[in-house]
Amino acid sequence: MRRICTLTLFLLLNFILIAAPGFAQGNSEHVRGLNGSILRFQAALQRANNAQAAQIREDAAPVFAHRADMLTDLIRQDPDAALGLAFSKDLRDELAREFPGASSSLEQEGEWTGTSDHLIFDDPDRQVRRFRVQITNGDDAAEVYSSNGEPHCVSGDSLTAKGIRVGNVIAAGSTTAKAGTNEAVAGAGCTTTGVQNSAIILVQFPTIGLPAGVTPSSVWDIFFSPSGRSVNNYWTEASYGKASTTGNVFGPYTLDRIYTCDEYTAMRSAAIAAADADVNFQQYTRIFLVFPNPGSCGWAGLGTLGCSSLSSADGTFTASTSWLLATYMTSRDNGVKLSTHEGGHNLTLHHASSRDFGTEPLGPVGTTGTLSEYGDPQSTMGSWNFGQYAAPHKVRMGWLSGANVVTTETNGSYTLLPYELNTGNLQALKIRRGTGNNAWLWLEFRQSIGQYDSTFGSQIYTGALAHYEDSTTSTYTHLLDFTPATDSYADASLIGNFTDPYSNLSVSVSNATSSGVSVAVNYGPIPCVRNQPTVSISPNNPSIYWGTNVNYTVTVTNNDSTGCTASTFNVASTAPTDWVTSLSALTLTLNPTQSGNVTMTKTAPTGILGTYAVNATVSDANHAATGTGNCTVTAPPAPINITLNPLPATVAVRSTVNISAVVTQEIGGAVIPAASVTFTVVRSGTATTKIVATNSSGVATWSYKAQQKGTYTVTASASSGGATDSAGSASFTAK
Repeated sequence: MRRICTLTLFLLLNFILIAAPGFAQGNSEHVRGLNGSILRFQAALQRANNAQAAQIREDAAPVFAHRADMLTDLIRQDPDAALGLAFSKDLRDELAREFPGASSSLEQEGEWTGTSDHLIFDDPDRQVRRFRVQITNGDDAAEVYSSNGEPHCVSGDSLTAKGIRVGNVIAAGSTTAKAGTNEAVAGAGCTTTGVQNSAIILVQFPTIGLPAGVTPSSVWDIFFSPSGRSVNNYWTEASYGKASTTGNVFGPYTLDRIYTCDEYTAMRSAAIAAADADVNFQQYTRIFLVFPNPGSCGWAGLGTLGCSSLSSADGTFTASTSWLLATYMTSRDNGVKLSTHEGGHNLTLHHASSRDFGTEPLGPVGTTGTLSEYGDPQSTMGSWNFGQYAAPHKVRMGWLSGANVVTTETNGSYTLLPYELNTGNLQALKIRRGTGNNAWLWLEFRQSIGQYDSTFGSQIYTGALAHYEDSTTSTYTHLLDFTPATDSYADASLIGNFTDPYSNLSVSVSNATSSGVSVAVNYGPIPCVRNQPTVSISPNNPSIYWGTNVNYTVTVTNNDSTGCTASTFNVASTAPTDWVTSLSALTLTLNPTQSGNVTMTKTAPTGILGTYAVNATVSDANHAATGTGNCTVTAPPAPINITLNPLPATVAVRSTVNISAVVTQEIGGAVIPAASVTFTVVRSGTATTKIVATNSSGVATWSYKAQQKGTYTVTASASSGGATDSAGSASFTAK
């Protein structure tokens, strides 16, 4: 039997007490500390007697529960960090077996698919980004947070999330929205073109009424008035007549109780129930709820990103929903701004953001810059304004199509017509940003025409507004600032020449008049632009015993432009400190866009427990980058004993013999449930085996039928948590 040098139970229990983490470093470090506490309980359990084991499990239960709460919070705050601190599957299986009462607190690993419900929360100052994506499959519902940012889905999509799950919250390493799943939604009339049938429901609470200025007639004007600014006039003008809205205002209805702003789903159900006698909801695809502030509501409006299935007394129906705080509906202009913004979400649009690159209008290809969630003052999907939806959004909805949009990646000259005109000619130009990438510039030409785009500053009308689209954009739009010397995006238009220092693209915008603007696109030689490499480490968080090795794959990608020569990168690692590190190669030479791998081996010191941060740093003469991961170190398995229980000397042929064995910890003698026991019976050179798990008393039993006369030899071996042992043989004779 192999002996393993271990800490005594006394030392381990004291280690749990003195090493409890100080949780001042944030939720990520809090979870890391709780990982270590649980691993110390595990090490103590493996070396305890039965009485001690019961106490350890009792003491550990609240720590498991607290970790589950903190991991849930971390998933919502930083899903990538949560994935990096999650236990590996083999370790979770061990912990579930050793702490069965706490197993429900452990994260699950898997893949979940359901119908998505995507909601966007809009705070009054247009500063804070908040969203919720939920998938529902039958009675199972879970929130989804992706390590790659907000999941790229709209309500009604079939969304698959792969990652870890704690309770009803998922941290997804990857998400996939199934293409074409919105056909049923479109079939139900929930489309982005045509007449949008809208039901506006005014609700109030038993002791909280609507503001004095919010009446059925004033809200009707906000949505449906044929003169002045209204949601209908905005959609009609912005879509060139391809979309409009009609409908009715119902209420106000007094709901059965006060619903908080966090109870928006329950509030919607109560509002539908209150209005059911007056409204045939199956005739509507857009539902807007206007309600008074029940207290400290943290948002001005909330909208679903697309439509979903809802229920009423008339039956199920497909519709989007917007929740509008009545405080912002007391003036017609503010009401139109808020309603076209939330209504834009309902039409599947996300926010109109700005994208800042400091002193430059555009940074290196592949970089994000600084995003401001509501930073576009020329689209109602951005800050409080009347601006028409930007060109990428209109194309998404089918409001701009055909000859209205030209996509180019070759030299050419174009005339952009005013964005507000209903014309069959060019109004949006989509330009590939240089050769060999998937980044694009969208240009449009705004003029002081109509009730909405006429509200801008004069600079906007003298050039082309430019929006950027790359892998981070999704259903957003990203406005660029071509006058970066000022702090405002109210003068963001591109005027004159722009030569991209990071690609071979140059664009010239000139001759702006009320009837159009000239745009020239030119692609020259590809320049050499040295960019920071990217580094990743895999696996994310393996589990090893102290004193043993783990191998990581370090992947390095050269992000230099294709006009550059190859770069040689130095590879090193500084974390964890005091660990032994070896690398299969100290340098990698890579061509632009090429990736390469280095194997990094880490050896954990003896006697440590916990989840430790791991890094790999890559550098060349121009840049340095670091990839991060984790490693969870556990105590080696405590030695175990397996003992065969006595067998009868003789049995009658064709009778059943109960072959049993008990598995215990060698240190402390605690019985081990769920250990795997392999029994082997040999008669006349023929062997028969059976694998049986031990019960809660540590006993495994095989009811074996002795079919023939002769002598039977029995052996048994056990494994649990990586520890193994074999019992001596025993025999019986069948007569």
